[in-house]
Amino acid sequence: MYKITSDNIKKGNSYIPTNPENSDYQQFIQDVAEQGIDIVEGPDITEPSYAELRAQEYPSYADQFDKIYHEGVEAWKTEVQAVKNKHPKTITGGTTIGDVPDWVQEAADNWTFNKQLREYVGAVERLSHYVLAEGRPELTEDIVTSTEEVWNEETEEYDTVTTTKTVITQTSIGPLEPTIEVTTTDPETLESVTETIPNPLIVSDNAERAAAQAIVDATPQSVIDSLS
Repeated sequence: MYKITSDNIKKGNSYIPTNPENSDYQQFIQDVAEQGIDIVEGPDITEPSYAELRAQEYPSYADQFDKIYHEGVEAWKTEVQAVKNKHPKTITGGTTIGDVPDWVQEAADNWTFNKQLREYVGAVERLSHYVLAEGRPELTEDIVTSTEEVWNEETEEYDTVTTTKTVITQTSIGPLEPTIEVTTTDPETLESVTETIPNPLIVSDNAERAAAQAIVDATPQSVIDSLS
C-alpha cells in the first residue's frame, strides 16, 4: 500500500520522491497501472476544531477591552457571539483521508499507453516475418538501366528506347519440413528409438505469431492511431 503525502509518496517506512527519473517512483506508477488505484491512499487532511477556528478570529485581548470601553459589554458580546455562531462546537476537527490526486491515475494511464504501444510495435514487427512453414517467394523488380533516343526511319521521328533489367529484391526461402525425426537411446538397454515429431522451429514460430497476433488484437485503437 502506498500513501500520498504533501511532499512525496510513502511506502512502509520509506519515502519516494515524485520524480519521474527515480526508479522507486517508476515502480510505484507501474504498480498502480497493473494493480489499480486501490493500492494508493490519499493524503491526510487535518481539519481544525471549533476552538482553533474561533481562536484565529477572536480579536486580541487589547482590542476586546477597547471594544468594551468604547461600545459597552453588549457590543463586545455581539462581536464574540458572531464568531461562536460561525464556528459551532459541532466542528470537532480531526484528520481524514483525502482523495488520491488525479496525477497518479494520469501517470498510470500514460505508463499503460506506452507499454501497449511498445508491445504493439514489437508484435507488428514479429508478424512481418515470413511463416517458416510456408517459406517466402522470390521477388523481382525491373529497373531502367539506360534510355536513348533512336531515329525511326518509318515515322521519321525519334523513339525513346528504354533498356531494363530484372533484379532480385527478395530471395526465396523454402518452407521447413513439417516434421523431423528424433532418435533417442535408452541408457540401460542401449536400444535406439526413432520417432517423428512436429518441427520444433515451426511450433515455436506458430506460437510466437499467435502471441503477437493476440497483442495486436487487444491493442486499443487509440494506441494504434497514435502511430499515424
